[in-house]
Amino acid sequence: MPVIAHRVRRLGLLGMLGMASAGCQQVSYGDDGRDDDWQPAPNAWWEDTDSGNEPPPPDDEADESDEATDEGLPPKLDTPDDKPETPCSVVDLLFVIDNSNSMSAEQANLIASFDGFIAGIQANLDEANDYHIGVVTTDAYALNDAPCQQLGALVTSSAAGPCGPWAAGRFISLADDLAPAFTCAANIGGNGDTDEHQIEAALRAISPELGAPGACNEGFIRDDALLVLVLITDEDDGAVFNQGSPGGPSDWFAEFVARKGIESNVVMLALGGLPPPNACNNAEPFEGAQITYRVAQLVNKFSYGQMGDVCADDYSAFFADALEVIHDACNNFTEG
Repeated sequence: MPVIAHRVRRLGLLGMLGMASAGCQQVSYGDDGRDDDWQPAPNAWWEDTDSGNEPPPPDDEADESDEATDEGLPPKLDTPDDKPETPCSVVDLLFVIDNSNSMSAEQANLIASFDGFIAGIQANLDEANDYHIGVVTTDAYALNDAPCQQLGALVTSSAAGPCGPWAAGRFISLADDLAPAFTCAANIGGNGDTDEHQIEAALRAISPELGAPGACNEGFIRDDALLVLVLITDEDDGAVFNQGSPGGPSDWFAEFVARKGIESNVVMLALGGLPPPNACNNAEPFEGAQITYRVAQLVNKFSYGQMGDVCADDYSAFFADALEVIHDACNNFTEG
């Protein structure tokens, strides 16, 4: 069966934006605020190529850069020629949710869309009958019980109160009532650090250290599972110089591949800030989003990756499209 590569929505207008009030970085417009008057912030820190961070490609080179494979990194869709055509039967889903103070509406949208997303996975992945579902925040989460108040530790207590442990431990499985369990775990509140570490949180969540016996995420990530990551944020990772996750998109991609072993066994989904026109209203507090350029650059490196608009009023359409991506990745899963 041929492998279908899903490409992230290409960003024709890219850049980092200025800081807005209350910790939410929003799009900077011209005097009349129209979408077609959008301009990237001048002298953005990522323009300094000596810093090790990657500048955005010119618009006329975007198509070629999207198709390029990073030098020295594993090729995409590195599945063996004799791979049997059997779909995955085990899926690990990790939700990385920005818990800064501008994210309450986005958290509510995610919770409202969860039932349909999970029902779609169960209906469309005929052989997938074993799920682990976990939630992490973009900082060291203070509402968790000690010693799991650290970046990358799965949420078992939230703004809604105690959520877990569940039947399998600190993550949700089919043995649990999925809807109330996820509703509790995803209700993380908005008191998080405004220095978000979205990608580092995901990498730590699937790390051997946190997955070791007795550690906070023991048993969550399995070698024989398709890994589906869902990132929800209204700010870019590393939007402010010397903040955010260490490294850059190429480093992050290499780490995910190293952790999972086979690139095509990872599905990378993200709801972030898209270039205008989008659903954001940057004239209203907490109704806007910074363009998540670096997050999109990471997503675009994966064969199975998809970006969506975090400002959308309803995430159902995004997750409906994501089901096709997950379905194709599952059908092309290769046991490592």
